[in-house]
Amino acid sequence: MGYRFLTPEWFDKVAELTEAVGDLEVPKAMQEVVVNLSIQTAGGEVDLCLDRGIIRPGHAEQPDVRMQMPQDYAYKILVAGDWSAGMKGYIARKIRLKGDMRKMIPLQLYKPSGPQTALREAIQRLTELTQA
Repeated sequence: MGYRFLTPEWFDKVAELTEAVGDLEVPKAMQEVVVNLSIQTAGGEVDLCLDRGIIRPGHAEQPDVRMQMPQDYAYKILVAGDWSAGMKGYIARKIRLKGDMRKMIPLQLYKPSGPQTALREAIQRLTELTQA
């Protein structure tokens, strides 16, 4: 059974999978940044937080960076693992950033750990990208 991207059920399943993996061996650059994402979907805006490498629903109170982007870019980055989509979206002015950019620069060279890759692949297998 698939879960529609960014629905409450999807977030619940992501949390379940994340807990099952245990230690994600999050690289240092990712451990040091909290990013609030506001994602535009057909059904309105969905808030999530990339909290030191962990996807969580809602926003953190004091993020390092705030980002706004369309749903398709969020899917490419978070689910498909295409980090280059972030830079492409920023250059195309589809992704807006605000905050401590010094925290984002090291992420350009970010390489996920083995457990992070396995988790992302598990999330990708269960995620349905439909315009909500």
